[in-house]
Order: sequence, then C-alpha cells, then structure tokens
Amino acid sequence: MSFAASVRQALPVVLPFMALLVGLTWYVQGNGFFWDSILLASKYGQWYYHTRFSTLFVPADLAGYPPLFGMYLAAGWHLFGKTLPVSHFLMLPFLLGLVWQVYLLARHFLPPSGVWVGLLLVFLDPTVLAQAAQVAPDIVLLFLYLLCLNALLQHRPFLSSIGLVLMAVHTPRSQLLLGAVFLTYLLLSWLEEGSLTFSKIRRKLLPFLPAALVLLAWLGLHYQHFGWVGFSRSSAWGSYAAWASPVEILRNLVLICWRLLDFGRVSLWLTAGVLLWTSRKNLTLSTRQLLILLLVPLAVLSLVLVWFTNPIGHRYWLVVYVALGLLVAHLVQQISRPRRLLVVLVLVGSLASGHFWVYPEKIAKGWDASLAHLPYFKLRHQMLSYLDQQKIPWQEVGSDFPNLASPAETDLTADHRRFPAKDLKTQRYIFYSNVFNGFTDQELTALQQEWVVVQELKEGLVYVRLYGKK
Repeated sequence: MSFAASVRQALPVVLPFMALLVGLTWYVQGNGFFWDSILLASKYGQWYYHTRFSTLFVPADLAGYPPLFGMYLAAGWHLFGKTLPVSHFLMLPFLLGLVWQVYLLARHFLPPSGVWVGLLLVFLDPTVLAQAAQVAPDIVLLFLYLLCLNALLQHRPFLSSIGLVLMAVHTPRSQLLLGAVFLTYLLLSWLEEGSLTFSKIRRKLLPFLPAALVLLAWLGLHYQHFGWVGFSRSSAWGSYAAWASPVEILRNLVLICWRLLDFGRVSLWLTAGVLLWTSRKNLTLSTRQLLILLLVPLAVLSLVLVWFTNPIGHRYWLVVYVALGLLVAHLVQQISRPRRLLVVLVLVGSLASGHFWVYPEKIAKGWDASLAHLPYFKLRHQMLSYLDQQKIPWQEVGSDFPNLASPAETDLTADHRRFPAKDLKTQRYIFYSNVFNGFTDQELTALQQEWVVVQELKEGLVYVRLYGKK
C-alpha cells in the first residue's frame, strides 16, 4: 500500500481524535502554566528566551533538567510572541503527532476492528487529556517514546536515532525510558524471531549509540558546570531525592498501584485481568507483544522510583496508560459483538467519570492528572483581582504550591509579585484552594477552626478561599 493510500485509510480514524485535541487546545489557550510546568516550561523557557540562548545552563536554583523543552518554547516565543496562546499552540505538533503514533502502534498490533477502540481508550484517559490541556513536557516525552518504538518496529534506524537523541536531552524520565525502549524492542524481537544471539543484540544497539553519546556528553557537561547530576541536595526539591525507608518503599508501591488504578482506569485493569485469565492457556502473539509494551516501562519506572522519596505523579505513567488502552482494545475483540459494545461503553463511562474523582480534603489528589482542574485558572484570577480591589498586599497573604509563582511565571505577564509560603502563625491572610496539596491535616483543621472565610469562589469541583485570622 502506498503512503498516500495509507493516509487516506487512516484519516477517518485519526481525524476525530486530532479534532478533539485541537478543540481542547483552543479551549485552554488562556490557561496559565500549572503544576511542574511552571518550572519545566515557563521558567526554563523564559531563561532561554531572555538570554537569547547565550548559555546552555540555567541558574543553579533551576538546574537538574536537560534543555530541550525550554529551548523549544523559547524559540517559539521568539517567532510568534511570548503569550499563553502561543505556548499552548506550540504543543499542537506533538499532540497531533501523538495521535498518529498511537494509530501506527494500534495498526501494528491490533486487528482493524480494534484500532478505533484502541485510540478511543487512549485519548479518553483522564491523565492523557489533562496533560494535553497543559504546556507539558510529558506530552513530548510520550510522543518521542512512541515515535522511537514505531520507528524501530518499522526498521527505520535513522528516524529512531533522532527520536532517541531527543529523548536523551528532554527530561530525566525520558533518559530513564531510553532503557525501556531498548528492552521493549529487544523482547519484541525475541518473540518474533524466536532467539537473540549476541550479534543480533549488538546490531539492535546501533540506533541507540548516538543517544548514549549525547546523554553522556550532557551529563558530563552538567557535572562539570554544577558539580552534580540528577539532583542537588541543596535544591528546593533535593529532599525528594533521598533514599526511602522500608516504610516509604511500601508506601511508594501502594502509591504506584493507586496512580495506575485512579481516575477510572480501574475498569481497564479489571477487564484486562479477566480477559487475560480466560485466555491464559492460549495467548496470541499480539497479546504477548502488547503485554511487553505495558509491563516493560511499568517495571523500569517502578524499579527506579520506588527507592526514592520523590512524590510519584500520575503523569509518570503515560506510556503505561497508552499500552493499557491498546491491550484492552485488543482483548475485547474476544467478546461477541453485542457484548463488546457494552463493555466498551462501560470502559468509556469509567474513564469519563475519572474527571469527577475528587477525594476528601485531607487526601492529596493529582490535580494535573484530570480535567477537573480547569476552573482553577479563572477562579485564581478572580481572587487576585479581589485582593487588588480590597488593597490587600500580597506579602500579607500566605499560599502554597502551585500558587507561589508570580503571574510573570504562570501567565507570562509583567507582574512579578508573588505570595510568601504559608505560615499560619504570622500571616494575616491565607490564599487556599482544594487544588493545593501542601497543607497538612493540622493546618486544614486550624483554618476551619481559627480562621474565617473572607472570600470564596467556586466552579465545578474547584474552590478558592481567602482566609483571614479571627
């Protein structure tokens, strides 16, 4: 089949999902940088933008991440203007490319009747959609991972080498996932070829050599400049890179399971488990291949993250969510057509419900991992306007992450005011939202018992409150 014929065949499948992501980008174009994107996108991008790429390294208080994403945003801002809409639309090439990469992967492993279902289960995932609504480096990571995998499966070593090199200078997790790409490729080849000799493994390593050299060069330059790689104990997040205690390791394992099941994904795991059990004695080649796609990145990430105190985010597992959606789309083909439609509808409903999963106030929630967070941006702006109207100085208002960054960093404005970190003993006001996870149980109780609500704004599942001392 020619390339043109292949594209014509793909268009009815991919266009609805591309339209979904274009519409989502248009809807959120005015939303500010959120969660870790404040650092990884805005602060990094603005550093390279204002320095005009005159230096490779960011200041020491920001350091720890490779430069690719920040440089990409800075270049886009120089071309089109440093605004929030430009920032969001700079994500569109990766979002549209992601649809194409998921389609190629689905077409490779799924029967024709399962391809559309596979894309549906992937792009209705709450965390995939939530990250697609942000200026998020994890979307780029997911695109590059799938690009490399597809290029290797299609025996396109030059394209795969380019993708792997970009992964090597994108984020620490993309660097870690280089090993997952190689191990996945190796195991898929072993399943297809029946055996792997040393010479075959050596040949399969060739596309990875440029990425390995670039990664070593980056780590060497970073160490030479800063005196450390990975993390600095003196950085704001240095404590998160400490070794975990046995209790914390057990907690991390529980958190990993929770992240994987959260926001409606539990139904996909249950469906996959039941259907795998019923067909366990006769697993097809495609089933085993899709299990490799799922389990390898899950194992690689888990075996590294579980040993550290770093908070484990939902977005870390985007690659796993894609593989899970494709696996379930493949497995449901075993079911008769009427029952299959019912199962798919239940799965779609379960994923859609994930945007409404809000836990009690004292349980931290991954607000950057579902679309439930979207009202926050408007409510925050309204509360900032209220503070200015009431002439309440920002330095008298304590708050918490992600509301400690200035509007210059979150909204790309010229306003460099910022809130100090919360201190309920000394401050007159507290700017609180249920989007913030950094308030302790004791602080939340104190706010309810010892403070009064001066102003409250609500929309959807999000609220913001200004508390004043009694």
